[in-house]
Amino acid sequence: MKRFGATHISSKEMEDSHIFLMRLHLLIVMVKAKLKGYPGGAYRKEAVLENSACIFKAIPKLNNFFPRSNPASHLFKERVKLLSVMATAMVCEDHPLGIHRRDAVLDNIEIIIQTVFPRQKISLFHDILMAA
Repeated sequence: MKRFGATHISSKEMEDSHIFLMRLHLLIVMVKAKLKGYPGGAYRKEAVLENSACIFKAIPKLNNFFPRSNPASHLFKERVKLLSVMATAMVCEDHPLGIHRRDAVLDNIEIIIQTVFPRQKISLFHDILMAA
């Protein structure tokens, strides 16, 4: 009998660190979109708040993210916590975003990207982000 469709590829089980990295990647894209002035609707605001909360709660569980306990792992965790707090503040209209906060968010994002996604270029999709 002929089999049609995709071939079966043995794949690994998804771990908590994979989910954390996907949520972190999504949060970075959403924060960059907000900084570039793309519209943010109710669903996007809810997604940012949910991802920020999940990332903030997942940070203490990431003991095996780095091979050994070193200052880099602690600094990385603190930067990710800071990003989640800043993202939450950005989507709320009560907190203005000045030039210094904008620069701080961008610097924090760049250091996180260099640490976790060193060979990836995180890009924004204009057509998708224009739909709020």
